[in-house]
Amino acid sequence: MRLAHVTDFHLGLKGVSASGEPLDPLHVARAVAEDLAAISDALDLVVVSGDLTDRAEPRAFAEFEALFREIALPIFAIPGNHDGPRGFHAYSEASPVFAEWNLTNRVIEVEGVRFLGLDTCIERVTQGRLDEAGLALFETEVARDDGNRLVVVMHHPPLLLGLDQFDGFCRLEGRERFLDIANAAQEEVITLAGHVHRPYTAREGRIACFVAGSMIAPHDSALPFGDLPIRPTTFQDFYDIHDIAPGGRHVVTPQRVRALAP
Repeated sequence: MRLAHVTDFHLGLKGVSASGEPLDPLHVARAVAEDLAAISDALDLVVVSGDLTDRAEPRAFAEFEALFREIALPIFAIPGNHDGPRGFHAYSEASPVFAEWNLTNRVIEVEGVRFLGLDTCIERVTQGRLDEAGLALFETEVARDDGNRLVVVMHHPPLLLGLDQFDGFCRLEGRERFLDIANAAQEEVITLAGHVHRPYTAREGRIACFVAGSMIAPHDSALPFGDLPIRPTTFQDFYDIHDIAPGGRHVVTPQRVRALAP
């Protein structure tokens, strides 16, 4: 099965980036939605790992819904810290479409792959937390022996970069228990995350963690390891396509958004 992973649109965000470029989240979200619609025949679903909005405003959630419902693919979404998460869940209760997209504490199987959504967010706090209900559900899914791959969608990444500037705002209460549970799995657990506005991949034990980065507000600190004076000069203009086979094959490729390319 094949999915697109996008994250951190921050609809409603205003201002300019650190490089002085104007921020236009709605333009970015529209460009991504149009790109996804153009390749929808090659996809099975779209995963959105949080921070759909910047201030959890109902209008911003409605803008996201209006754009992404045109893709005509299943959407699996979980909240980010900027989505409340109270605002995300309140809008989900008010919108039947959004309620269907909300993957929080749900397990949905698609073509031999099980998707589990975990809400890692604390109201008005940047750092995250895994609650008992989510961890218990994760443990249940890890213990299942049905031959299907497990993909966990969460906003805060469970594996860190090892750089204080990033890792400080990625603290996740319950992380150690999450790692212990994952390491009891028969095969690698795929996690799709956001929050860190820079794409990266990390592996530890039975976990493969994929962070998709942000196409609206890229993190402009020095690159992950050491004090290298390397900084992004343009906005990220791609998202990730994951091709996952039940037998273990997993290929990740970047998909460039033509309308955002320089």
